[in-house]
Amino acid sequence: MEIYTVQEFQEDFDNLMDRVENGESFMITSEHGNAHGNAVMVPYNTYEEAYENIRFFVDHDDAC
Repeated sequence: MEIYTVQEFQEDFDNLMDRVENGESFMITSEHGNAHGNAVMVPYNTYEEAYENIRFFVDHDDAC
């Protein structure tokens, strides 16, 4: 999955949105670069699968 900063995403918004509409997915990172500031752009038809995959990694009670 390609990763873009918020600034890069804003600068190339139309192109990247077209790519998402055509089936690609991207991660958008915050200026802080941590997991709490990240977003993922996925095509709607793959949303549920992507959501389940993300939940698998974040919904647990393991100690860090």
